[in-house]
Amino acid sequence: MPRTSRPMQVLPIILREVEVTDITDITPNMRRLTVAGDDLSAGMVNGMPRPQFRSEGFDDHVKLVIPTPETESIDIGEQGEFRFNWNREALNFTRDYTVRSIAADSSSFTFDVVRHDSGLASDWAFDAAVGDSLNFAGPKTCSGISEGIDFHLLVADETALPAVGRWLETAPAGTRGHIIVEVASTTDIQEIRTEAEVEIDWLVRGSTAPGESTLLYEAVQNIALPPGRTYAWCAGEALTVAPIRRHLRRDLGLPKEDVEVLGYWRKVSTVKDSEPAAHENTEAAAGEKGENAEVAAGESVGSPEASDSSQNIVSDVHEMTEILPPIITRIAVTLGIGDLIAGGATTAEAIAAQAGIDPDGARVVLTALCALGLLTREGENYRNTQSGAVLIGDGVGDGLNLDDPAARDLFSIVNLLDLIRGGGRSTATPTSATEFLVWAERRAADATLDAAHRSRTLEHLQYVLDIILDLDPIASASSIALTGDAGAEVAAALTRKATEAGRSIHSPGLRAHAGEEAWPVVDTTLVLAGLTGRSREDAKAHLARILASSRSLVIVEPFTDDAEADDHQAEELVATFAMTGNASWTSREVCACITELGVESVEVVDIGWGFGRFRSAVIARRP
Repeated sequence: MPRTSRPMQVLPIILREVEVTDITDITPNMRRLTVAGDDLSAGMVNGMPRPQFRSEGFDDHVKLVIPTPETESIDIGEQGEFRFNWNREALNFTRDYTVRSIAADSSSFTFDVVRHDSGLASDWAFDAAVGDSLNFAGPKTCSGISEGIDFHLLVADETALPAVGRWLETAPAGTRGHIIVEVASTTDIQEIRTEAEVEIDWLVRGSTAPGESTLLYEAVQNIALPPGRTYAWCAGEALTVAPIRRHLRRDLGLPKEDVEVLGYWRKVSTVKDSEPAAHENTEAAAGEKGENAEVAAGESVGSPEASDSSQNIVSDVHEMTEILPPIITRIAVTLGIGDLIAGGATTAEAIAAQAGIDPDGARVVLTALCALGLLTREGENYRNTQSGAVLIGDGVGDGLNLDDPAARDLFSIVNLLDLIRGGGRSTATPTSATEFLVWAERRAADATLDAAHRSRTLEHLQYVLDIILDLDPIASASSIALTGDAGAEVAAALTRKATEAGRSIHSPGLRAHAGEEAWPVVDTTLVLAGLTGRSREDAKAHLARILASSRSLVIVEPFTDDAEADDHQAEELVATFAMTGNASWTSREVCACITELGVESVEVVDIGWGFGRFRSAVIARRP
């Protein structure tokens, strides 16, 4: 998920059990279920504290474990301190739903389910009875309504209507906006109370199948936004809402932090897999690749089973050596090809014209995308496949778009061979015309590059920032120095957390970082990705200067402790070395470095849910 202007709180993921206490049909095709139970209150689970259930954002969602005969015998997973470690088999029986409302004392909450022909959650919900039990986890984040917004645009099909309904009921009086909702029939239109000053357009698609209507896109194209700052939120079928994102961002010029366009579901060929009531469950498919790659214990090497496994190994290695996929997918995202096709530009000529590229070049890219199974062609017209639809999901483009200097900098990996043979520094990164500069100097010389990498850090940091700032050395400090990619956003978050404490926040300049002037005397220094790109010798000298003036030190880096087993961390390791000439850090290396500086109190603490770039922090305290 890209960064948003909405204030966000990150919550621990706790598995809870509740009971259905009420069932109401809001419309012929929308059922509301109320659930309650002791697990919604604060308590203990596996010897660890279980916080009170919370949901404060209009689009908060929980992951329901849908009761089936199969789930009765499945171990759902194991509760951790800040996360729930799912059994992958159990994830196949989960669906994400919006918290439609929550009781004032948090003792119960409701969620709405859309009726359709067949689907795991829909089948259960429309057969459910009061007294049925249900396991769920979440919400893992709560995002409030953006501040400083003059106008709100909310666009949704019926799967996102629960979120729109909650927004309408909770928006402060005087909030201005425009709501557009697509439903199947006039009987699906709901009366929803609100104190907001909004216009609501109900679009009825009639006989058009769910996920095939263009009504939402056409309506958004006809919207004239008023002067001032607009925040846009849109959710529905992934391919249907994709062109809306492009229109809001590129045609209307709304900044990405003020635009959220979410694929709540994805239309697929198998009805069972196409469940419009649920958010897309992407976690269930993660990590499936290569599950049969090893020969099973006790199999003969000459057996058919072993032969199949060997073939799988060859196939997996072949896929690893392909150079086309990572390049062509990023080019497609950068040009917005999937969005253009979803929006109706389906020929090579139309795509080339709207993307502003050469038609022959467009055909080359389109042909390659067809070969990868991301597009298919019927005559002169191209369309997105189910796999291609993933590339236009919310947030995917921001991570792959080569117009972002930080994303393009990752292509420094192609220089890795020359770098390790020559023992020099990476100087051929496409984003910088300045050669023979160390990483810090290159970023200092290129403001665009520096801003891009800071933005990339903050993109990942949003999920753990509150947890970091609640760590004892920071939470109890009256004076804090920030270094690395910690800037104005982190300083603002620190101020919000201690408005009454009069906390002083320092941002040392280049001279302090270079050792040309003293580091400010503070209770603690927070280092966020501040060791990345530094040589081990330079980093040790930098930490020594900080420790001379700081009673404690908190270091949060994209540590690569598990790079041998985690391909994302391996990419971080290799890309960092290629971009900067210095390898990324492990938490063990940082601890050893600080210990060598004479600090005995050093510990590593987990932060967040156990995935992402920032998973742990190193804390050092001077006597």
